[in-house]
Amino acid sequence: MTAAPHLRARALLLGERLDHRGLPREGAPTFDPVPLATPEGFTAFAFRWGAVVFIGANPAQEAAVVEMLKPRLTNALAKPIEEVAQIADGAEQDGVDPDGVIRLRDLSVARLAVVADALAKSAALAHQELLLAEALDRLEPIVTTLRTEGRLAASSRALHRQIGHALAARSRTTARVEAEDKPELLWDHPSLERLHARLADEYELKERSAALDRKLTLISDTTEGVLSLIQGRRAMGLEIAVVVLVGIEVVFSVWHYVLIPLLGL
Repeated sequence: MTAAPHLRARALLLGERLDHRGLPREGAPTFDPVPLATPEGFTAFAFRWGAVVFIGANPAQEAAVVEMLKPRLTNALAKPIEEVAQIADGAEQDGVDPDGVIRLRDLSVARLAVVADALAKSAALAHQELLLAEALDRLEPIVTTLRTEGRLAASSRALHRQIGHALAARSRTTARVEAEDKPELLWDHPSLERLHARLADEYELKERSAALDRKLTLISDTTEGVLSLIQGRRAMGLEIAVVVLVGIEVVFSVWHYVLIPLLGL
């Protein structure tokens, strides 16, 4: 007996937000993700936080749905972040094989939605990891120069620009989906808790989220420290300027009230 072919599941993070009001829905769900009404043969789920997940779709079908969603996106990514998996049904119990194939008892919308949630969150975490890695790369030369030379190497404007990039990355990731949150549909389908836990473990959602929190703390501490040094340097510059102005005033006063009378000018 030939085993049924696996279904390909593909998650795409398209942007920061997705307005799903008025989207063609499959049924009337009250949870996120929203099952989209699609032609027979594939399933798609849309998330408020900018992701869409396809199950059993071909590239042309995926492209058509993405094109339909584009006007609804906020801050669309130039290149979507993806996460891909294989799904097989007919298993005795839901789980994940050692080779990464997701085995389901059936292909009900609720089960597929739990899978879609895990894949979409994994893609979102990948995007956050990329943003924070770039932010740390921008801060690294500043920290290295401080450690080796004991000074801020760049101008205040350049430093502020680098810190601005780091702070933007921090704000974009903290506003993103909480990867450790359980999908809302589990309230109505508590029997799928085990599947959710298995998928969360497979994609290391909790561990990756904790690692991101540590990186966010590092970026926050570093930017605050550098900003304090910039403010201190600026304050010192103002103090030097005041001292110079006072010195000029003293020289002028000595010249006007002492030297000119002595010289009889």
